[in-house]
Amino acid sequence: MIEDLCDECKRPCDKCKQPVKAMPSVEKARILGNGEPERGYEMIDRLCEMVRDAREKHPKFAEGEYEALGRIGAEYGELVQAIEKSEGEEREIEESFHTIVTNWRFILGEHKTGEAQ
Repeated sequence: MIEDLCDECKRPCDKCKQPVKAMPSVEKARILGNGEPERGYEMIDRLCEMVRDAREKHPKFAEGEYEALGRIGAEYGELVQAIEKSEGEEREIEESFHTIVTNWRFILGEHKTGEAQ
């Protein structure tokens, strides 16, 4: 689906009223998949599943940016540990995703409300 997007905001906007065309989904998947759309779609699916699971397991993400930063640091620490202890590529990827999910929740501002919407 192609939407009209604001040149300034790069999303639907009533403020600027300067439409551009959104990047097609297959192009987004190609970028995220490092040239392989199928891999990009797999990454998107896995990220969505992990965000959903994280919200179910921890509906209250953090209260404030410092607690959120602590959560991000803890996930990063688990990734470092997986690498240092040579726990294998699968474990390293899993911890990488956990780090992404934690950052994603921060980017979405879940630390401001305390809970997922």
